[in-house]
Amino acid sequence: MTAVSKSFVGLTKVRMGIQASRGHRGRGMDTKLYLIILLTSFGLMILGAVAGGILESAGIVTGDSLGPRATTVINSVYLVLFFIMGFSLVPLVLRLFITLQIKIGNGEFFPIKWLQANELAVVIGVWGLYVIGIGIILTLVKPADLFK
Repeated sequence: MTAVSKSFVGLTKVRMGIQASRGHRGRGMDTKLYLIILLTSFGLMILGAVAGGILESAGIVTGDSLGPRATTVINSVYLVLFFIMGFSLVPLVLRLFITLQIKIGNGEFFPIKWLQANELAVVIGVWGLYVIGIGIILTLVKPADLFK
């Protein structure tokens, strides 16, 4: 083991000890809020699709009557809801992964302990990658071609 990896392991143990002394006991983030956000955004997407389908089948609103600006706004709302769903899934899936690893007996392995101790940092790191990817996409795509 190199000096860098020994210091990394030492810092992780210190962080785990601090979290345990604060009452975390390896629980990490509270995922209830993220589950509520996920279900709300999913429900809004379904509700919007059903409402749009009803309005269109009744002949009240059609694609032609909306115009390109309204269509862009609706597509933008759905894109934002999709991003919200994607961001809220990260802590939920990470917690599920850690929980299942512990249940099958892998909870004592270093990577699982590290993920437990650094759950928030991992989630923020994945969110950062998402933001970088979204930024790259938005800089490369012309605004007029975004929803074609």
